Amino acid sequence: MSPDTTKNWFTDPPPRRVGVHDLIMRGQHLLMVSRPYKIKVSQWGLPGGSAGPDELSRRALSRTLDERLGLRVTPGRWLAVDHVPATPGKHVEGTNWVFEVQLPENIEPAIAEGSSFGDARWVGRTAVGELAVDHALRRIERSLLAAETGEVAELHLGIPIQDIGPRRP
Repeated sequence: MSPDTTKNWFTDPPPRRVGVHDLIMRGQHLLMVSRPYKIKVSQWGLPGGSAGPDELSRRALSRTLDERLGLRVTPGRWLAVDHVPATPGKHVEGTNWVFEVQLPENIEPAIAEGSSFGDARWVGRTAVGELAVDHALRRIERSLLAAETGEVAELHLGIPIQDIGPRRP
């Protein structure tokens, strides 16, 4: 869908959700959480949440990890940004930021009561595809690659922007 060129997007921007996620690794295992949302999306993914109005993405991630998993951590390196277009009737457009988070070995996440997470588990890298699907799986795979290479992944529904091709009206 092409943007409306008659609208002033600077003075009247569209609603856009800012999602924040973290990649927490312990050796060859990463932390994944189940997300029993009301809409149909991958049931498993990286821990995180949404930023509030005027909340910086790193602060939003620190807040959501504390609120939902009892983790008091500082997000590390930025690994990926993933644009998710709006799906009418389901969700608004969003930009999801993925950060690397170092978790001390003696700290174990615990799902907070009332959190939007159902479960948390350490998953071997080869088993990620058994839990995550679609763009959540692609986002995780690209974030893992970014953590290894030192690059930042720019994604659209988990697909690298350069692999999408030129934009057509």
